[in-house]
Amino acid sequence: MGADYPELPADEPWAAARVFFSAEEYRHPPTGLVQLRLVRRGSAYLDVDLGLGLRRVFSRPGDLLLTLGDRATIFRGEDARELTLLQIRPRAAVKLLRQSGGRTLQDLHPLLRRPVRDQVIAEILRRLECGGYRTATAQQWALGLMFAHLLDLARQIVSSHPRPPLTGEALTELLIHVEEHLAEAWTVDRLAAKVNLPRRTFAAAFKQAKGLSVHQYLLQLRADQAVALLTGTDLPIADIAQSVGFAHQAHMTRVLNRLKRRTPAQLRREA
Repeated sequence: MGADYPELPADEPWAAARVFFSAEEYRHPPTGLVQLRLVRRGSAYLDVDLGLGLRRVFSRPGDLLLTLGDRATIFRGEDARELTLLQIRPRAAVKLLRQSGGRTLQDLHPLLRRPVRDQVIAEILRRLECGGYRTATAQQWALGLMFAHLLDLARQIVSSHPRPPLTGEALTELLIHVEEHLAEAWTVDRLAAKVNLPRRTFAAAFKQAKGLSVHQYLLQLRADQAVALLTGTDLPIADIAQSVGFAHQAHMTRVLNRLKRRTPAQLRREA
């Protein structure tokens, strides 16, 4: 599902607006714009993919979520959200970034891992939304300061987090392979061997990257795939359980009851 973002006028390099999202899942294709969101209302756990993989985080007012225009995004929340949304064209964003000592939008990629917090950026976004900067010069100064803080935040993250044993690229490739072969029996040992890491190192790196243990992630993935097949096909329930890697139909029923609060039969009827 998805909700439309406010349209950025063709003759404007940026715009800030208040937006509202109800408690559901939103999948957005690449927008071609740099987007920075300030959470104004709503505190709850959020499954979010800002461009570097799905993670489960606790989001609260004051959080900042950055996305870049070349990446699809996913937001799945347990509570409604009220945001200030700044949208800026990549060329304008790169110009502001270079004024702060950066080179390309790649410099901001560390901020795509999870929400961050910065009081100066939050205040600038509030003022941009309500028209608090009345001249073009003041607006450009504020935007430049904001990108300087974003660049500093990204560099702080890089300096405090040395290159992980499990890179984002390796994890993405691994999870694509798992999803394509979900019926197979995946264990921590088998997954760790796929990326040539010790079991304990892999398990810790996986949880840091995804916010879930390997077991929890696999259950969630299998449950999501089962729901898609239950609601979108007429396949027998037992066949669906086997195709997504559950030991048997009863196992799938227990997991769906716990994670989705529905039995397979209820999900199929509601579809």
